[in-house]
Amino acid sequence: MADEEIRQDIPEEDDDVVILEDEDGNAVTFRFLELVTVDEKPYAVLLPLDEGDEDMGVVIVEVVDLGMESEHYDAVLDDDLNDRIFAQFRSEFSDKYDFE
Repeated sequence: MADEEIRQDIPEEDDDVVILEDEDGNAVTFRFLELVTVDEKPYAVLLPLDEGDEDMGVVIVEVVDLGMESEHYDAVLDDDLNDRIFAQFRSEFSDKYDFE
C-alpha cells in the first residue's frame, strides 16, 4: 500500500467498485483506479471507499485471469514490488491524478 494521498473527483454512480474480503473475512469496498503492467503482469490500483479506511492509501493487487471472464485478486505483499508498481502508476497517470 502506498501512503501517498490521491485525489480525483470520482462520481458516486461510477461502476468501478470492487468489494474484497480482508484477512478477517470482512467486506471492504474499493474504487478501481487503474490497471498497471509491471514485469508483464497486470496489477490493479484500488482506493478504499469504506469509512475509516481512507488513511490506508491505495491497495495494489495482482489480477489473475481465471478464464471464462473471471478473475481473482492476489495481494502484493512484497514492499519493493509494491513500490515499483506504484511508481509505474504515478508515471503513467500523473496527468489524471493529483498525488499529495
